[in-house]
Amino acid sequence: MHNETTEMRQETILKMEEELASTKTGHKLLIVLLLSAAVALGGVITTTFTQLNQFTQSNTTALAGEPRSPTTGDFVTISRQPAKGLFWNSLTKGWLSAEQMILLRQTYEIGHSDADEAHALLLQGVLLQETIAGQLGRIGDLAAPVGKRSYGVMQVKVTAARDVLRHHKDEFERFRSDEELIAHLITDDRFNIRIASKLLQRLHKKTLSPEKALVAYNVGLRASRNIKQAAEFKYVQRVQQNIQKVATPFNKRFLSTPLRLAMR
Repeated sequence: MHNETTEMRQETILKMEEELASTKTGHKLLIVLLLSAAVALGGVITTTFTQLNQFTQSNTTALAGEPRSPTTGDFVTISRQPAKGLFWNSLTKGWLSAEQMILLRQTYEIGHSDADEAHALLLQGVLLQETIAGQLGRIGDLAAPVGKRSYGVMQVKVTAARDVLRHHKDEFERFRSDEELIAHLITDDRFNIRIASKLLQRLHKKTLSPEKALVAYNVGLRASRNIKQAAEFKYVQRVQQNIQKVATPFNKRFLSTPLRLAMR
């Protein structure tokens, strides 16, 4: 009975991932899938229709290529300019979309709130490396086993997310099932970034080096111990390049300087 339940849960996750990967605006479809999964799994998924519908509506304008208004409490602002030509990503040779700009802004805000300017930049570098700030989607390698996949704009694994949640119980809500957690990692970008920020901080404390923390983020803490020259690791170099070529000039141009200084 236990094996049958496990297989059913994995099939549900696979179906949800496949449908999301095959549609550019799959938010309403996600609502249907999650509600169906909740019924099939005896109500273990507690994400409500209202919450998901709000997510769909809040992302509609960004998906259409129009900048969204900053949410309440945001301390940075993005210049109101035409959708095209806002910022040129010299690494990908393309303009950043409104959604990418919003994610870079949110990532800076979360990283700065959790630690400082250096951490905020590091987090932005990871965001750009993992999904090019959402451009590559929210689901990782579909060929990998369900338990080994990464989710969301920061490509966080379920096991890593669970570890963060255990150490920050007062800062996050509880998730009774992995399916519910995966749904949030995929659909709630701010939650995904917050989890990644806490994870990167924990890895930094364990490795005592931002470069080693990045290696651990990429390959796992245990495997990272086999990497002797963290600074020469390709992932680390690419994140640093993202910071230098994209995140830093983006922040200088689009984040409110007085407000950034006020946070220091």
